[in-house]
Parts: sequence; structure tokens; C-alpha cells
Amino acid sequence: MHFFRPVNIIRLKNKTRVNKSERPYLWMRLTHSIAVQPEGCTMNQIHAMRVFVRVADTESFRRAAQQLDVSNALVTRAIAMLEAHLRTRLINRTTRNLSLTEAGTRYLEGCRALLEELDHLESAVTHTEGEPSGTLRVVASSALSLLTLTPLIDGFRKLYPKVNVRLTLAERHVDLVEDGYDVGIVTAFMVSSTALVERPVGNNALVPVATPAYLAEHGTPATPTDLQSMPSVGLPSEIRSSSWHFRHRHGAADQVALAPVYSVNSALMVRLATMRDMGFSILPEGIVNRDIADGTLVRLLPEYTIDDPEMKVSIVYPGRQYLPAKTRFFIDYALERLTQEVTSASSKPDEIYRPTPPAFKPAPGAGVTPAVTSATHH
Repeated sequence: MHFFRPVNIIRLKNKTRVNKSERPYLWMRLTHSIAVQPEGCTMNQIHAMRVFVRVADTESFRRAAQQLDVSNALVTRAIAMLEAHLRTRLINRTTRNLSLTEAGTRYLEGCRALLEELDHLESAVTHTEGEPSGTLRVVASSALSLLTLTPLIDGFRKLYPKVNVRLTLAERHVDLVEDGYDVGIVTAFMVSSTALVERPVGNNALVPVATPAYLAEHGTPATPTDLQSMPSVGLPSEIRSSSWHFRHRHGAADQVALAPVYSVNSALMVRLATMRDMGFSILPEGIVNRDIADGTLVRLLPEYTIDDPEMKVSIVYPGRQYLPAKTRFFIDYALERLTQEVTSASSKPDEIYRPTPPAFKPAPGAGVTPAVTSATHH
């Protein structure tokens, strides 16, 4: 049996003492204890467990090192010392991939439970004696308005100024664990992992919009099928299906397929293209509600709503990974604020109903021009 004792140094081969100024990345956020090995080396047990869990989650020593912001050698050394301490192999390694042994699978389950309890304990102390700190990595759907995300981040940082937030906007599928994010504020099509905890926020309502100048040239649609003969702009088909389901306030449903004359993988750029009269578009209400309010854009087919389960907004995070205080506090804060905003912003047919617009009259010579597709990086 090996005994554990608190220490404030780490012993390495050929080097008796390593202080913080020399090797800061070797120091654990928690300096609870170390395990003394028979060979004379020492290991921070909690640190090694965290490294092991991250390697198991990412299925890669290299990705684990990147996410932990340490060297590959340090990750390899931590796993090797952990296996030496346990006197059993936890990970089967090959040149191409790695997998957990039977013992590794059992140990991983125990590590997750232990680290979660440990972090809950630390968070309780932090909540009363200090405040969350560090960098919080958040990925969010760009379908959410910047007028939503910016006040959200600003409000959170006013409460917890020691937390730095790194926000990434995305349109495509994201892998929170592999990409190293702590929290995601995403729509349904962006994530598919069953390993994530999902906290529903609400539906990000979609609305068809166009500029007054565009409608003067191409006419005002009276039914969803009228949209099929009008130039549109939107997201590429690999991001968003070209089929749209409209439902009338009295229950009738229409399904239409649109072929954008210009597609780009950014909802914000779709909005800009719409405002330049390049076509009508179907966008999240949060992005265009102010444009509609000031008359820059006109909402089309106001007696219809669009059914799209893929636009359900959720806050997601790795479910079986320990949650630092900064992550848990942000989740609670964002869930409350976003739920209020999405609920208040979502229109209902009875609330937005207006008299039916004049019948659709396409302008002479108006038609759909050949499609042009461009892409931006997220």
C-alpha cells in the first residue's frame, strides 16, 4: 500500500526540485496529494486522474495535451506513472489509435465519479470564499443574435470578472469534447452526441423576410408556394435542408423547397445579403426583429409559422466530465437569461396576425438566376 501526503514540489528524474517559475505547466490546480512510487518517482494522483479522463474522452494523447495546455510528454508521463502506481495497464496503445482495457474502463468510471464529487466540494468552498476564475470556452450558434450573446457574456463577466470568456460562433456540427469547449449554446442539428447533457432553452423562431425594395421589384407573396418563384438567399444545403414546413394560423400546412441564388455558411451574412436586395431569406427572428421593427426588413407571410425542430436551442456540456465552478455558474446564468429571451421573442400566429397582403404579382421578367455559393470559416 502506498501512502499519500501533501507536498509542494514535484520530483522528477535527474531533477530534485521544480518550482512554479521553472515549470508552471506541471502544477495542478489542486495540490491535494501525491502517490509515492516504489521506484522513487512521485505523482500527483488527482492530476493524473484528470489527464486520464481527458485522454479517454478525446481518445488521443495529443488532443488531451492540447486541451489541457501541456506537452504531449507530460500527458504520456502522467498515464505511465498512473499505471505504475496501479500496477495495471489502463490504455492499449497502437501507432494509430488507443482503447481502454477492461481495468481502464472500470477505473474511468470511478475517476469520473470521484472528480465530480471533488469539484463539487471545491466549488462549494470557492462559492463562499472566492469566485470562479480562468478561461471559459463557449461555442454558440451564429443563428443566435449578437444582440443576445454580447449582453449575455457582458452580464456574466460583471458577476464573475475573473472569468475570461472565449466565444466561437459556428454553423456546422461541433464536437464539444474533441474541440475543447466547456459549454455549447447550439441548435439541435449542431450536436448529436449522447454523452452530452442537454438543457433546453426554447425554439429559435424562423421568419421569412425581405426588403421593401425587393418586394417592390418581385411582388409580395400571399402563400408559401409563391416563394418558390422568388430569388432567395440562405444557408448551404449541407448545413440546412432546402425544404421548409409552413403552418397557417388556422392549421393548414404547406411544404416548399427553395433553391437559393446565393448561399453562404453564415446566418449573419445571409442577413446582409437580404438587406442588399439579393433575395428574400428565412432567418432566426432574434437576428432580424429589430430590422423588422424599424422597417428595414418586412416580415413575409405573417399569418404563417415555420415548423423546424432543428432550431431548438439548448445549452449542452459534457455530462460525465467534472464541471468547474466557472462552467456551472455560466450554465445556470445563461439558462435563465436565454430562456427568458427566447420565450419573450418567440412569436405566436395569433400575436403576429395581420390582414392578408395583396395577391402575389411577380414583376415582369423577374425570375430565379443561377445559384452562387460561397463559404466562410467559423
